[in-house]
Amino acid sequence: MRTTNQMNVAGLALAALSGMAVAQSGLDLDRAYAAELRADADTHSSLLGSSNAAGLSVQVMTQMRYTANFRDELTAGALGDSDTSIGFTNPRTQVRLSGAVEGTDISGQVVFDFGNATDNARHADGTAQLLVAMGVWGINDDWTMLFGQWHNPVVAEEAFLPEHTLAVERSGMNEWFNPGYTQGVAFAYTGSDNFKFVGAFSDGATYAGNPAPTNSAFNSPAENDFGFTGRFDYLAAGTWDQFADMTSWKGSNYGAKIGAGFHYQTAGDTNPSTTAGGGNAIFTALLGEAVDTMNITLWTIDAQIEGDGWSVFAAYIGHLLDAEGVTAGNDLDLTNHGVVVQGSYFMSDQFEAFARYDAIFWDDVLETAAGAGADGTSSAITVGGNYYFIPESHAAKFTFDIVHTLDNSLVGDTVIGAAGGTVGSADATTTGLLGSSDSETMVRGQMTLVF
Repeated sequence: MRTTNQMNVAGLALAALSGMAVAQSGLDLDRAYAAELRADADTHSSLLGSSNAAGLSVQVMTQMRYTANFRDELTAGALGDSDTSIGFTNPRTQVRLSGAVEGTDISGQVVFDFGNATDNARHADGTAQLLVAMGVWGINDDWTMLFGQWHNPVVAEEAFLPEHTLAVERSGMNEWFNPGYTQGVAFAYTGSDNFKFVGAFSDGATYAGNPAPTNSAFNSPAENDFGFTGRFDYLAAGTWDQFADMTSWKGSNYGAKIGAGFHYQTAGDTNPSTTAGGGNAIFTALLGEAVDTMNITLWTIDAQIEGDGWSVFAAYIGHLLDAEGVTAGNDLDLTNHGVVVQGSYFMSDQFEAFARYDAIFWDDVLETAAGAGADGTSSAITVGGNYYFIPESHAAKFTFDIVHTLDNSLVGDTVIGAAGGTVGSADATTTGLLGSSDSETMVRGQMTLVF
């Protein structure tokens, strides 16, 4: 059927661009539900009457979380009762729509989120936030064009769907470095069995550490002049579908994949000239004057290996933040680095144990700006487990983990707080890390449902 072929080609391209699209692609690992979703497509299309839309698919993902955070105060008595924070939240509830235009090689996807874990609580809790709104044109069997609003594909950890990760939440390192969402056009090459490539031209992204969706006007202060992104993935062993999540079921074959990405964006040479790019408050403070231009260069390399019930993932990310002042023309270059290493092992068919280490290595300028006693590294250890209600399916799972930070939060408090985010070493609405601490320990439990 033509529509089925369209969706398969589009799905491969979407998967190459962003993990957000994997749920609607042929790479979806939720085997217990994939057949039902495909069968429902014909039913949905019958509701569209005489329009040219076909095969509309609807998917919902929701997460319900409990967090208990215990902080060791930097100054005795400074936090009072606030050194312990506990409670429930619904960090994500996503509605994902995808379909094709009958008689063409064009399909698309729209994703809404009703939680607060994606945009640092910058919209009212429970209201719809547009994450993805993009079209996909299958130019031929090898190349696909994507256009609209989508997730920047450069960072590997961020590209996994929320339900396809190991821990309750992605690493704090990922939340700081990943560029988030943007608008533009991209070309994906999926014609080889062993490698994929994505190249994108876009509006860039919001300031690192604040990956809010950028559904903004072309002259918005949040817009950059332009951005370029490229990512290359090489399959050394196994099959591509093994790497659509961070889990390797018992009985899986050996597989290995390596990837690398590059992103560059610039702001300040076109309207508006001084606040474009967002998050410039920390640079204004360090420069001693308003920011005129802001350039961000990001690079990354990562690897993922899977076997019979076990998996290992590791990534390195670095970025250069280059700011120039308006009046005196002062320059400021900041280079930060980050790493994450994690592994998992199935103790039974339905229980998976995991452990993770992640760290951010701050530029010396930021360490100095944070004041005496500031640690130049923000690192954390996470250990926990997943219980899968349906073997080999992410459709219903319970995740439990414990996170302990190894360094004080002074640099994170300075950088994220000044950039307009919640004070803390990362976005607190996402990671649960609250900052203002010598160290902190979190206990988290989360139920994830996909239907």
